[in-house]
Amino acid sequence: MPKYVLTGVGGNIGSIAASYALEIVPSDSTLLFTTSNPDKIPQDTRENWKEKGATISPASYDDVESLKSAFAGAEAVTLISTWAFGRRHEQAQNVINAAKQSGVRRICYTSFVGADDPAPTHEMPFLPRDHKQTEALIRASGLEFNIQRDFLYLDNIPNFFAPSWKFCGNRWLSNSGGVPGAYVAREDCGRVLAALLLGRGEPNTIYNVTGPEAVTDKEIFQWICSHVGDQGQFVTVSDGEMKDYWLKRGLPTTVSGDFSQIPMKLCIDDLLCCGEMVARGYMAKTSNTVEALTGRKPLSYKDVMTKHKDIF
Repeated sequence: MPKYVLTGVGGNIGSIAASYALEIVPSDSTLLFTTSNPDKIPQDTRENWKEKGATISPASYDDVESLKSAFAGAEAVTLISTWAFGRRHEQAQNVINAAKQSGVRRICYTSFVGADDPAPTHEMPFLPRDHKQTEALIRASGLEFNIQRDFLYLDNIPNFFAPSWKFCGNRWLSNSGGVPGAYVAREDCGRVLAALLLGRGEPNTIYNVTGPEAVTDKEIFQWICSHVGDQGQFVTVSDGEMKDYWLKRGLPTTVSGDFSQIPMKLCIDDLLCCGEMVARGYMAKTSNTVEALTGRKPLSYKDVMTKHKDIF
């Protein structure tokens, strides 16, 4: 029976992928889910996955031996990028090494739009840099691969940006320059990962994972305001103005900083890059990846904002 290993199921993308994988896995295949800390996954979720046939095992991207144990006999495995900026390269190499040493044939990686930027890494926007390096490692590994380049999540708006609007005087400060971007639902990215793991993609193929339309931040903000009865203000700012504003208010410059006293939970470089990716046109084009691989049209910004309406 073919064995497929889905790593990182304790995270957002991994947990979505896990649930969808159980819906579409062939009856003659087995699923192994791994996480660095199984106890952090709600017990009812773990029990539900097990009842549907999955095995759950501890494994960490920082522990090659744990990965080798999980990957033994697997047809394909996943690598989900983490928040460990500065260590992603090492984590990716660990997964690749473990996969090769365990006889794995194929690896599926959650990359990011812009990873194909031909500019030198230090001249690229902040967020795609690690992904460009990881994609190069995967190509050089000799493993068959599927890479999905996710666009920025629609879910970032309620989860990261909306909590800061009141702090900013009922304003969304945006450095996206009024350029439309094809934001994608995190749910769709998780479903695509499960589909790729289970062989729905073409060998050695890279997929852009986008929403159904390119839309501006202002359009999204105005739609939210009209549906919650708020009259907030959308303010376009430059990268420099954005940086100065948040640095003066104590926003950390690295992910390891102290975010406890401020509602914005993205570090300076991450925050600035979200707008930069849109403003520079990286997210201008849509793809049919979500529907082609999952059979369902991608969720729209209205779908996702409605789902998170209680946050606003």
